[in-house]
Amino acid sequence: MKKTILFFLTVLAIGVTSCSGGSDDEAQAPSPFDPGTEARPGWTARNLPDIEQNMTVYLRVQNELLPYVSVNDLVCAKIYGEVRGVGVPMLDNDEWLIPLVVFSDGTAPIQLSYYCDKLHRIYTIDWIDFDASLPPVGNGDLYTPKFVKIR
Repeated sequence: MKKTILFFLTVLAIGVTSCSGGSDDEAQAPSPFDPGTEARPGWTARNLPDIEQNMTVYLRVQNELLPYVSVNDLVCAKIYGEVRGVGVPMLDNDEWLIPLVVFSDGTAPIQLSYYCDKLHRIYTIDWIDFDASLPPVGNGDLYTPKFVKIR
């Protein structure tokens, strides 16, 4: 009797384990941290002295990207598709920061893109509207844009 119960529990455990994994045909959504194939972009801002307004901000790298950040990464601010600022990460007191100066002729939406060299991926977000009088750091804290939405 004990052998029959043990056999039944073993078969039940194998059946539950094999059914819980789902089918092999189901496609897994790629992780935003899987290596990509994107080449390092050649982001450069045009000669900007003719643009009178600028906004300086220090961006903090979001926690989920910290294991992948390096000095080879790039951040780009675009206004209406034109590159208006480029920054690179720097290590400051054991924290990765990205100084970024953004130039604009007036109020306009800014799009930020972040190229991660270790992952060969570009992450892009719609950020804020440019306003030289209101840097996007609120109460003096560093701004941490969320390039990657974690599920």
